Amino acid sequence: MENDWIRINQLNFFSIHVRGNTEWKFMEFISDDNISGISEITDTQLDSPVSKTISKISNRLRGEKIYSEKELINIIDSENLASKNLSLATAISGIRSAFLDLMSKRMELSLYKFLNEMNPGLRVKDDYKVPLYANINRSLLPNDDGPVNRSPESFASRAKELEQEGFLTIKCAPFDECKSPFTEKNKLPEEAILGLERISEIRSNISKETKLFVDCHSRFDLDSSYYLHDELFDRDIDWFEEPVDPEKNQKEMIKINNYSKIITAGAEMIYGAKKFNDLLTNRVIDIVMPDVKFCGGATEILDLEKIVDEPSEKISMHCPSGPVSLLTSAHITSSISSKLPLEHAVKEVPWRHEVMLPFEKITNGEIHIPEGNGIGATLNPEIIYKKGKVWQE
Repeated sequence: MENDWIRINQLNFFSIHVRGNTEWKFMEFISDDNISGISEITDTQLDSPVSKTISKISNRLRGEKIYSEKELINIIDSENLASKNLSLATAISGIRSAFLDLMSKRMELSLYKFLNEMNPGLRVKDDYKVPLYANINRSLLPNDDGPVNRSPESFASRAKELEQEGFLTIKCAPFDECKSPFTEKNKLPEEAILGLERISEIRSNISKETKLFVDCHSRFDLDSSYYLHDELFDRDIDWFEEPVDPEKNQKEMIKINNYSKIITAGAEMIYGAKKFNDLLTNRVIDIVMPDVKFCGGATEILDLEKIVDEPSEKISMHCPSGPVSLLTSAHITSSISSKLPLEHAVKEVPWRHEVMLPFEKITNGEIHIPEGNGIGATLNPEIIYKKGKVWQE
């Protein structure tokens, strides 16, 4: 329809201090007829803030009538440079996600229904609830008072708490003391023993039916990954995430994957459907974990869904960040065939659910997608005022 276009009039940035070194960041486009589109641009993994890059790129949109995301991409990244640079990928992903939130509001559709309109061959799940798995790692990182208890008992207590709240799957990252290369070869690194004790304690305190995922944060190498795998297999682990970086160390990860009796997963910082598909096609890992903050946004995941064999078992959205990225990822998960749960970083702060209006609703290990257009929620100005800031660049 000729009126289905967007002209960006304003760009705003928001940040909220969460705990310790964690800060959630967001961006907002406002159209010339005062429709808002938001996305999360939390840039913990980057060396510099991404907001300056977003501002510079967004200057290209001034005065432009944009009828589609394809037109948007032609303006901001016609040469696909985002696939080669993480900072640029974060900026482009944020812009694309904010645009889709805004455009779906213009079309008066929820985001996941809008995605289905744009991709009629994909069947939207007729459900407003999306299963989550509980990532307990963020809640065990230092808070504003310093380091927290990371004993095996503390890991187990947190896992048990989440199981009792209805989560059917728990994920931990117990090996933060490890970093290859290790001094000794042909054995399990001494640094990994504490992490294994944490896993053992969790497993002995939760039900056998509750799945346990382990994220290794690419802290191992090829040799140590074999020994680690055997220990994890003996402990009934259901998910072996990134013992090495699957993008930077593909040859090593292929060998680990061929050896592994546990499902392997990873690739949380990759941009673009093609790169994800290449990892699956080449059997680098079993499951890819696109992160909406880095991957290019919803459309890249829908494009991936179309080209992957058996996508229902191979795509699981990565989301260890704030409520905007979680809700956006829930819409995406509802728009594809994946049977895998969506990641949720639990128990970082007790007021997390208040960051958006309406409040984030998670019950029995599921996030409820609110009714409304776009992602169905906006940032809560009261929380921004109390705990964050607003700025323009």
